Amino acid sequence: MNDVLSLATSLEDLLVQEFRACQSLHQLTQEERQALSKNDLSRLEVILEQKEVVLDELGQIEDRRRMVTQNLGDQIGLQHTNPTITAICQRLNSEVGHRIKHLKDGISALAEEVKIMTSGNHALAMIALERVDALQTILIDSLRPSLTYDRPGTKASTHFDLVWDVDQRA
Repeated sequence: MNDVLSLATSLEDLLVQEFRACQSLHQLTQEERQALSKNDLSRLEVILEQKEVVLDELGQIEDRRRMVTQNLGDQIGLQHTNPTITAICQRLNSEVGHRIKHLKDGISALAEEVKIMTSGNHALAMIALERVDALQTILIDSLRPSLTYDRPGTKASTHFDLVWDVDQRA
């Protein structure tokens, strides 16, 4: 029973670390939204680097959490190859089990918020790229030489057949 309590406490500690990392990711995703809306590319680069670090940290925590969850599942008699935290909490039915369940629920809620905000950030980034593409097209069209004479301010014509209509008698 002492091993079970020790593993449950380890799982709780890992979930606290995961929750804090998710909070950091949530904060960085909010900052990313602000940088996108202000077109602050230098800030956006810094934020994306920080997000990569947090995501790497989350991956490492998740790996350790899976090991502890597997060991804890084995100790309490779960016959699953990959026991879930919910199944473990139901089996533990203690104060530690309730805390673990609340942490898991908090992590799930934060992860869902980050997912929704990331989707919104993706939309903002796509809109910004479309604006850049449209601006690039306008600039290219305005600098492209006309094959015929047009009034200033009109769109350049690229039809070759107009050039051949010139009277070439000398």
